[in-house]
Amino acid sequence: MSVARVWVDGLPARPGAYWLALCLPRPAVVRAGPEPHRLWPAGLYLYAGQAHGPGGIRARLGRHLRGQGRGPWHIDALRAVAVPVAWGWTTHPSPEGRPWECVWAQAWAQQPWAFVPQPGFGAGDCHAGCAAHGLGVRLPCPPALARGPR
Repeated sequence: MSVARVWVDGLPARPGAYWLALCLPRPAVVRAGPEPHRLWPAGLYLYAGQAHGPGGIRARLGRHLRGQGRGPWHIDALRAVAVPVAWGWTTHPSPEGRPWECVWAQAWAQQPWAFVPQPGFGAGDCHAGCAAHGLGVRLPCPPALARGPR
């Protein structure tokens, strides 16, 4: 059984929100959305999303962990060139009344280490004024991952 399969089997099959940290080992063009494609620098990225469809967190976050997404979503374009390094989720409602992905993305955006690699990335349906739901972190990838997949 693959490690990714074990990770996915442990996720709840209920609706909720999740975050994903990804390592981009080398600069790469991320082909997301109708805007011009951008060269993203190597390093760490954070993405926040929601999982309200069939299978909930297990289906959506599991898809990202396995790297099987080839759909229209921005995160699929980033996941095609980046490797997951950490993730988390919640099935509880946000105490602030805003979606969790907006709470997380807005909190990250206020940090001095954060930057927006592409305005609107992952936030096409956002109604809370987020600059993006995918942000960069001004840190390198962990050394073992900085070389990229073998």
